[in-house]
Amino acid sequence: MTLLQYFKPTVLILSILIGTSLPADIVIRHDKNDSDYIKLGAEFPAVGKVGERAGDGTLIGQDWVLTAGHVASGMQRRYGNNFKVYFEGYPQGIAVEAVYVHPEFRPMQGHDIGLLKLKQSISNITPLKFYTNSDEAGKPIMIVGHGDFKNGNETEWTVDGKKRAATNRIESVNDNHIIYHFDKPGTEGVTKLEGTAGRGDSGGPALIQVEDQWLVAGVSSAGMPGENGPGTYGAVEHYTRVSTHSNWLNDVLNGKVQPSQVSNQARNQGGARRVRGGQGSPALPGLGLILNHREGKIYIEGKIDPQVPSEFRRVVFGPPSFIVSLDGQEYKNLDKFKEAFGAIKKGASYEITFSVKGETKSFKSTKE
Repeated sequence: MTLLQYFKPTVLILSILIGTSLPADIVIRHDKNDSDYIKLGAEFPAVGKVGERAGDGTLIGQDWVLTAGHVASGMQRRYGNNFKVYFEGYPQGIAVEAVYVHPEFRPMQGHDIGLLKLKQSISNITPLKFYTNSDEAGKPIMIVGHGDFKNGNETEWTVDGKKRAATNRIESVNDNHIIYHFDKPGTEGVTKLEGTAGRGDSGGPALIQVEDQWLVAGVSSAGMPGENGPGTYGAVEHYTRVSTHSNWLNDVLNGKVQPSQVSNQARNQGGARRVRGGQGSPALPGLGLILNHREGKIYIEGKIDPQVPSEFRRVVFGPPSFIVSLDGQEYKNLDKFKEAFGAIKKGASYEITFSVKGETKSFKSTKE
């Protein structure tokens, strides 16, 4: 199988994008069969799951997994090193021995890349190598993931945990990211099995084919919503650029870097889901929502699961989404809302009301 089977010859128009870090099985074209994407995904056994639903990772050595920094750090904050990765043929999972997160990683600010050292070597799956050239712009890519599934016209997600792969093309690059769009069928440059990443695909790879080898060029990090919300046509994806982080990756693999550590205080406060939204503040502790104040409303611009309380974790905060009230009190000022939420004691219950695409939704939860 060659990548050229899945792409139409086109003239590529490069888009100039701002390279900032932002926040799923694969999202597919609405006019193609899902079975084609599942069949394609099966051709990449080196892509596995980090945790049962935290994100994805790529085997890049017999006992090394490449993933996103926010996946690695989120899992470590929540579980220490007591979590597993799952590959085909290993239904019980493989335990993680050590976690490495890029030292310059900051949520929403780039360098979203990490490595997991496994306690057990995997000998029956061929690891993938890094793409280290600096000519990624314009190249066709294959993206792979296990996250939540839908097509580009849908706003609701299906959770089935199946691995899918899709094609796309890199529009532009910057020091931190490779960037691509999710184009509609009929758009100039759209690929035959066009797709994009979505919820739960964080850490999964963007692959470039060189002769008969697939090389990891990017790691799923963040995305901007499309025309009708996350994972719809027009969505823009930012994958951490492997070529500009290859020196650090090789230093880790060669034993020149110490594993990342997490304090007991920080544990249980981290998420392991992809960040969705534009530039803004980090997620509000205890709520997991990325909030921004404008036009007299407190808008929800993204979320980081599993920081989000379980009672409303499944809510898709498609635009426009904003906070209406907390315990019956309406808030239009972000600082005052943060102060009120911060004053709720751990273990105390509260009720929060959102407006999501014009529909009011209320949830009762307990502050962790």
